[in-house]
Amino acid sequence: MSNFASVPRLPKRVAGPVTIGICAPSGTIDAEALARATTYLEAAGHRIITTPQTTMRWRYFAGPDQDRLDAFHSLLADPTIDIIMAARGGYGWTRLLAHIDFDAVAATDKIIVGFSDFTAFNLAALAKTGLITFAGPMATSDFGNGDVSPFMESHFWPLLAASDHAIQVDGEQLYSSQIIEGQLWGSNLSLLAHLVGTPYMPTIENGILFIEEIAEEPYAVERMFFQLYHAGILHRQRALILADVDNCKPSAKSRSPYCMAEVIESLRSLLPIPILTGLPFGHVREKITLPVGGHASIAISSDGYRLDLSGYNKTA
Repeated sequence: MSNFASVPRLPKRVAGPVTIGICAPSGTIDAEALARATTYLEAAGHRIITTPQTTMRWRYFAGPDQDRLDAFHSLLADPTIDIIMAARGGYGWTRLLAHIDFDAVAATDKIIVGFSDFTAFNLAALAKTGLITFAGPMATSDFGNGDVSPFMESHFWPLLAASDHAIQVDGEQLYSSQIIEGQLWGSNLSLLAHLVGTPYMPTIENGILFIEEIAEEPYAVERMFFQLYHAGILHRQRALILADVDNCKPSAKSRSPYCMAEVIESLRSLLPIPILTGLPFGHVREKITLPVGGHASIAISSDGYRLDLSGYNKTA
């Protein structure tokens, strides 16, 4: 089966008020948070279309698999929608991957955005169609939390409206000054490890891999990295960027505490590529938006790095 990761399809560029379609492909959502998100986004001038499925509940999920899949497909098919945004993450995309209409995904130029469990779709869309999607904010967790981050918005709307975007990350880095370019990809580590060996894992050569994770013990984080290493994936990258690893701490039950600093030290001894830290992305309030499949350039210095993003949307 062909892997289209190296031949990206570009979503459109948007500016000003847009129509946002919201669905919940994963876990059940907080209806009050969804209402807050809707109010906030409508006050900013956007039109919001929420699929009826979004507030459903079935087992852990926001409705049965077919209902969640139908909701996503309905947003793909609606020509008035500019952005498809996940309501939240959790777990659920894995159950839908084999049934996604990837022909419809390949045909769309909509912006499709989410993170966490949404990583499964980000990577599957890239692998199966080459479509660049976005690791970025979600409706309830970022626009419905009652305290919307100006930083998050300053790295979301401007990125979608322009052909390039950049962020400076300050903090000591252990590498000589250099510039590294490659295809940007990644997001949640658990989902990357989960997709290894499946047709939904893109084949990225000379890429820049970014990683975030939440609530996993450091030894488990390292074990997932070793899965990527043994699968030959880490060998093919030019750089690894570690974003937020929220609450990835040894538990009281751990026989011998193993911290993330030791995991990073192990990775640096294992890989001959720069391993950078401090990227503001993940299960945090202040996050940037990243095009999964777009072009990235990293300018590294001893006291930080600049990440330049480009080639992620249509020029007209």
